Amino acid sequence: MKFFDNEKNILNLIKYGAIVPVIIFSFIITYIFIEQKKQDVKNEVEILKTNYLNENKKIVKYEVLNIISLINDEISKAEESLKESIKNKVYEAYKVANILYTEESNDFLNEDTRSKKRILTTIKHALTGMSYNNNRGYFFIDDINGIKLLQPFNKEFEGKNMLEFVDAKGYKFVKKISETIKNKTEAFDKYYWYKPNDKTQAYEKISFYKYFEPYNVVIGTGEYTLDFQEKIKKKVLEWITRFRYNENGYIFVYDLNGNCLSDIRKECIGQNRLKVKNSKGDFVVKDILNFAKANKEGYLDYLSTYNANYKSSAKISYIKLFEKWNWVIGNGFYLDRLNSVIKQREIELTKNSNQVINKILIISSIMTLILIAISFYVSNIIATKFKEYRENLDLETKKTIKNEMLLIQQSKMAIMGEMIGNIAHQWKQPLSLISMSNSLLRLNKENESHNSEEEISEAIDNIDNSVIHLTTTIDDFRNFFNPSKEKTYFNIETIFEKTLKLISSEFKTSNIEIVKNIKETYLSGYQNELLQVFINIIKNAKDEFIKNPNKTQKQYVFIDVFEDKTFLYIKIKDTNGGIPKDILSDVFKPYFTTKKDMGGTGIGLYMSKQIITNMNGEINATNEEFQYNNETYVGAQFSIKLPKNTL
Repeated sequence: MKFFDNEKNILNLIKYGAIVPVIIFSFIITYIFIEQKKQDVKNEVEILKTNYLNENKKIVKYEVLNIISLINDEISKAEESLKESIKNKVYEAYKVANILYTEESNDFLNEDTRSKKRILTTIKHALTGMSYNNNRGYFFIDDINGIKLLQPFNKEFEGKNMLEFVDAKGYKFVKKISETIKNKTEAFDKYYWYKPNDKTQAYEKISFYKYFEPYNVVIGTGEYTLDFQEKIKKKVLEWITRFRYNENGYIFVYDLNGNCLSDIRKECIGQNRLKVKNSKGDFVVKDILNFAKANKEGYLDYLSTYNANYKSSAKISYIKLFEKWNWVIGNGFYLDRLNSVIKQREIELTKNSNQVINKILIISSIMTLILIAISFYVSNIIATKFKEYRENLDLETKKTIKNEMLLIQQSKMAIMGEMIGNIAHQWKQPLSLISMSNSLLRLNKENESHNSEEEISEAIDNIDNSVIHLTTTIDDFRNFFNPSKEKTYFNIETIFEKTLKLISSEFKTSNIEIVKNIKETYLSGYQNELLQVFINIIKNAKDEFIKNPNKTQKQYVFIDVFEDKTFLYIKIKDTNGGIPKDILSDVFKPYFTTKKDMGGTGIGLYMSKQIITNMNGEINATNEEFQYNNETYVGAQFSIKLPKNTL
């Protein structure tokens, strides 16, 4: 990026770049904290709502169950009281019967059985006249065989054997009377019997029997539970109507026909409210009764027809069916009260939250300013250090460049001796030819008839060609030691030709054969630097052959060059067994050499790697096993990968 290419921009970024993250970080932290406080308010309101609903649900359920418990207690007490009452009445009747029997027996002491029957008739008349509760209560007499001896308001049953009689529930209660006589004891019983004024339906009745020994019978009486329960219901409803447990808490009671039995609104009591609708058009009472029939008990959400202004209001009630009396008993609470409480609490929480948020903003602003000051101070220190580092880096860079230039020269000087040897070797033949041609001309001068004109002309041509060859050789070596710093467009094959020309004499004398497979490819770059890389790699292969000659196999150096759309690939490998594994990773390190005894400096491959790296390429060394001419070889391979578009 161009921005980072400018040192001033980098220094400004160091100085001021930290301030922006500090401000952003401070803003984010503050924002998160504020949002968290808002969420806390929402959570607390939700908890308040949940707690309010749970607490009020508990309260209304408790009150309903408490009322039902009180009703059951009242029923139980009333039943016990009723039992005690009818027992006392039987005892009174028994006393009367016993007195009459005793007195009449004394008068008819010498009479026969007929007198005993007359006494029983007297007793029956006396007990018939002892009716109570507006003739609703009466006494009866049954014998051990189940025959009704006295049934004052159901005369049709007198004289009948009812031992196998079953009531509306299939209960043979007369057998219980017979067992009481057999046991000569007394007992309570509950069964269904007909009222004096209603012979169409049997009603539940509680009775008490007491054994009367003179006639081996029981004297009994009973009370219909419906009659005494009506008293209890009336008493319970009066108490429920007056019951309050808070400002708006009340119990409502309906029967299954929709008649209102108890309500805080007195005008509703006694009314059938099945057709009463709320603002949504729902039949509220009908829905409550259906819920009770289906579920027996539970919570019901609905829109009530009552609040302070007698308008519809959301309500939650606990409903329970009291099956003994077919009552639906309920208690509920209005949600508008909840909304009022929540709104008030929300205002309080929001106010407190805003105060906390304001404090947070103040603290955050102060901390941000402190952090900015610290950041600016630290940034100035970093910028100063960076500037010092930059100056030191420039100095070190200059030193490094100078050292690298020295290394390059060292690398070239290291092979200069060998190059001079190559020059001497390549000059031997042309110099010998010049010497021979010169001797021929001298002899011909001394003796004009010694050589023909054709031989003299050939000698002159040999001298001219040899001079040209010597000049070309000098130019090749001079170009290597004085490389151009300008990029040129060149053929990669030409570079290899120059490379081999400079070192070919050494390979011929060492009996090393070079096998080339080079695709014609043109590149743009510094060809003499690439030339130096090739010389270093190929010369190293030659040195290893000389150092470790393999007499059993031929000595080859293979050069392969190929390309794809993006990269140029160069592979140079030999057949000398490869590089030892323990030093394979060190071959590109500066001053690392295995040829100290041969005058090696250890900078050739290091400089080769630097050159390839500067060309945005890659170079690596591996050991490869391969076949050539049906023989298997192992050797070191140097692979070079150069991007075509950057050369």
